[in-house]
Amino acid sequence: MGIRRQPKAMHFEPSLLWNGQDLRLVGMKHVLLLFDGDILAYRAGFGAEKKVYFDKRSPPDMGGAIYTSKKEAKEHVEPAQLDSYRELEPVANALQNCKSMIENTIDMATTSQVATREQVRYITFLTGTKNFRMHVDPEYKANRKEAKKPEHLPAIRKYLQTHHFAQVSDGCEADDFFGQACIDAEKEKMLPIVVSIDKDLNQIAGIHYNFVRDELYVVTDRQANKFFWRQMLEGDRADNITGISQVGPKKAEKMIPVPRDGRHVLDFRWDKETLKMDNDTDKEVVIGQYKKEFGDGWEEKYNKNCDLLWIWRKVPDECPFKT
Repeated sequence: MGIRRQPKAMHFEPSLLWNGQDLRLVGMKHVLLLFDGDILAYRAGFGAEKKVYFDKRSPPDMGGAIYTSKKEAKEHVEPAQLDSYRELEPVANALQNCKSMIENTIDMATTSQVATREQVRYITFLTGTKNFRMHVDPEYKANRKEAKKPEHLPAIRKYLQTHHFAQVSDGCEADDFFGQACIDAEKEKMLPIVVSIDKDLNQIAGIHYNFVRDELYVVTDRQANKFFWRQMLEGDRADNITGISQVGPKKAEKMIPVPRDGRHVLDFRWDKETLKMDNDTDKEVVIGQYKKEFGDGWEEKYNKNCDLLWIWRKVPDECPFKT
């Protein structure tokens, strides 16, 4: 799924996140890091490929100069004559990139003073084949068919499965495994942390870690639900999902305000009555917009987008807000 800006959420410095509490005081035995393996694999793969530029009238194999940045190339070559290719590093470099991202995240968990290295566990999720969303809408992610994939992607995926506890989510997406994993972790007295940069996972309430920004933050269950409703209004360009025309992030935020809940980091759940009132109000707003936009066909479009945008809370799952 696509990557866009984070919703408003509770942000903390790692050293302040736990308010001085360790795992024993919150009734947990371990920290469980839940890695978005798709993001890891793509970033590791592209990190082992360098784009270089050249003058197509004088290509490198004919002795022409190469440039390591587009800015540098434009200083020497007319834009119309500029071309590029990707210089591939050894697969070992891509695998090391992947390993480093995982190890750096483990270091974050241990230096946050909440867990020792021995208390940290992790698992990785990869998207498999036969994603049900493709059957809901054949145009789902159709805009990505021509998108380039890292050359080392197959090797990285295999490496994650053999060395880093990767599970492959055939029939759905990797994102859909996170909700169930969080529930299972808490039953086993583990504190789950979602590790990704994918904004879609902000539908999952709990502790999140953006490993690119080195940022820990919390999404309460109210915020998670409201993020879903905002997606229903906006759609998702990255996944080729259309929402309400001329509704972008700013307008969606005005229509579905995301609260800064101000709750304790380990107390991110609201009572069911409050959640139901919130969801009933937000659902009414969204359905009103769909009726205006799609007329008699609003219900079909609304339910289809529910199926496309809802991140599972258990495996398998169905969006509870369908009509």
